[in-house]
Amino acid sequence: MSDLVVDIAVNIAVNKTFHYLVPDHLKEQLAPGSRVLVPFGSRRIPGTVLGFPDKPEMSSLKTVIESLEDRLTPDLLELSRWMAEYYMFPLGQAIEAAVPKAVSRAKPKKKRYLQLMSPVSPPPSPEVRGRKQAALLQLLSQQGDTAIESLTGFSAGVIRALVNAGIAKVVEREIEAETEQLDFAPSEPPGLMQEQREAVRNMEEAIAADKFQVFLLHGVTGSGKTEVYLHGIKCLAGTGKGAIVLVPEIALTPQLLSRFRKRFGSRVAVLHSGLTDRERADEYRRIQAREVDVAIGARSAVFAPFDRVGLIIVDEEHENSYKQDEGLRYHARDVAIMRAKFRDAVAVLGSATPSLESYYNAQSGKYRYLRLANRVDHRPMPEVKIVDARPFAKQHLYSPQLLDGVKQRLEKKEQTLLLLNRRGFSSVIICRECGTAVKCPCCSVSLTFHKSENVLKCHYCGHFTKPPGECASCFGTDLKMIGSGTQKVEEELQKLFPAARLRRMDSDSVKGKDAHDRLLQQVDRLEVDILLGTQMIAKGHDFPTVTLVGVVDADVGLNLPDFRACEKTFQLITQAAGRAGRGEAAGEVIIQTMNPNHYSILHSRTHDYEGFYNEEIAFRTQLKYPPVGRIIKLEMKSANEGYAKEAARTAQNRIRYLMTNRNRAGDSSISVAKNGGGINTPPSQRGAGGDCDAPAKDVILLGPAPAPISRVRGQYRYQLLLLSQKREMIRYLAAEGRNAVDEKYGRKCKVIIDVDPVNLM
Repeated sequence: MSDLVVDIAVNIAVNKTFHYLVPDHLKEQLAPGSRVLVPFGSRRIPGTVLGFPDKPEMSSLKTVIESLEDRLTPDLLELSRWMAEYYMFPLGQAIEAAVPKAVSRAKPKKKRYLQLMSPVSPPPSPEVRGRKQAALLQLLSQQGDTAIESLTGFSAGVIRALVNAGIAKVVEREIEAETEQLDFAPSEPPGLMQEQREAVRNMEEAIAADKFQVFLLHGVTGSGKTEVYLHGIKCLAGTGKGAIVLVPEIALTPQLLSRFRKRFGSRVAVLHSGLTDRERADEYRRIQAREVDVAIGARSAVFAPFDRVGLIIVDEEHENSYKQDEGLRYHARDVAIMRAKFRDAVAVLGSATPSLESYYNAQSGKYRYLRLANRVDHRPMPEVKIVDARPFAKQHLYSPQLLDGVKQRLEKKEQTLLLLNRRGFSSVIICRECGTAVKCPCCSVSLTFHKSENVLKCHYCGHFTKPPGECASCFGTDLKMIGSGTQKVEEELQKLFPAARLRRMDSDSVKGKDAHDRLLQQVDRLEVDILLGTQMIAKGHDFPTVTLVGVVDADVGLNLPDFRACEKTFQLITQAAGRAGRGEAAGEVIIQTMNPNHYSILHSRTHDYEGFYNEEIAFRTQLKYPPVGRIIKLEMKSANEGYAKEAARTAQNRIRYLMTNRNRAGDSSISVAKNGGGINTPPSQRGAGGDCDAPAKDVILLGPAPAPISRVRGQYRYQLLLLSQKREMIRYLAAEGRNAVDEKYGRKCKVIIDVDPVNLM
């Protein structure tokens, strides 16, 4: 047999593939998408077969060690290639993002059996001595292979004696998962409203046509989007195709999973980071074995290994948590759309507050727009009241209106939900003698005081320490806590309403496996009167007996140096408000704010998405920010601030040189911002203009400038932004900027390219 050469992508930070020889015993097994173990230097690392080249890249090749159990489906392999190209990331590492590490680490569950080497009839052979050995031999002769765990009457020594005598052997077999036949209606689905029926009809037609289509399902909170999803999945019955349902938070998974399993039985898998390696690997293999028709989970569930995908649903598609912020910086919503495209499947993006990108695409006709303008059974939207917090903010956390509202709900035995998107007790400890704040030694942020543990914590690197007794700068002892977090609100509420059953839901209070689910079940069982929490309580939960929602501080994120700050604020407040009045009783929302006339606050009061969009898109159009233009962020990171700063200048100079030469050649479509102005301009100052040498047309370069949080985990960070309506042009410039830094600084400075960044902090 002639040598077979295979092209393999391996998990290294180099955008290159490698050729290996295939041993004879693997030649019939390997195909594109096969996972293998290969030698790489002194290591043995996993790789993925891409194809079989006619000629090897070099004369002396190493040989594939073994074939692994994992395999990428053709569309996942194609999707990985697209992610590597689009996000400018090494192909081997892009593939690894699509294959959960848990699957590689966790081996299939196996059971050990005792098996006779050949049929034996009693009496036992001469090699068998002793009554117990003879009895075991007779048992095996009668019932065949037997699980060792069931041989309770025989010691390990007896079993070993038969094996050593060559009469029996121990074999391992995978434990097959228990399955049940698909049943698309174990429970009777509720009837649909006209708007829901119309949405389902459009989805059904697209699924039946086997043609790629993206729908934006824009439904107000409580309009029954989940029921539309369930009916859409029902349209897949008999097609042999699977459905993927993405949710933005692990906390949403249990409630949604319960509804789906009531409808589709156990042929529903769940995939998220809260599972153990074993659980995740088992669910992954159930999908591969076609024992599952629906996979539900957070971001990485978009890579569920269905052979055929018919429908991908992205619930709460506007959520920033769909964007991966380490390694391969992919956006699960966009990856879901591309996976649907590669398989001629249907993608449904659902939200009450769509991202500006998705709504812009729907308005331009790129996506089909489906509207659910009414709540189920035409229940009224909650009444929203805006309370100006300026008169009482210095003395109190709560307005009289909010306190009165909570009191009324307690008397009526109804539930209250309070939102404050800030963890901890106090956000900063400051010296009143010299003004110095207690900061993290590894990050350029103040430490947050957590009273329940009596520690100061950094929410970026995890550093913690005991509160100091004196100022590190002037040694003064007059230290004051400033700012309020969920722990402080919890403490004060308990004093104000001592009889209330109060629970807090944030990443500090809901730790450990199933903690989210247990807390949500308590709310469902009406064992909680007041649920206080961060943004995780505002995302998609259905609490029928919550009649009051209070936003304690609506301004937490409004003035962050991020062009999406207004959009995020509007979405968070609107989503939180939507938790009220979803049952029979009417709902009320009270928003406390220092900016009562800000358009994001005013439009959230009237649930007016279109009004907010029209105001926000005007700013985006003027500044060429997404969705009007494309954006790429280059981030330079180094433990040495000088390296990070100079590396950013090096990237800027290379990009500026290319842009200037292009302009000299007669292309006046590129302009350069002065001194990095514009990167960190807060929304309150947007639209001022004047940052560019000439009116921006095709490409704008912003930076370099320190990141708003200039140091994280000991790494200094400098940023450049490239904006354009021509994606390929800024991709080229970003790659050249990275190359310039790599050439000059090598490993002294790391360059991160973030395509379509969500977090600019």
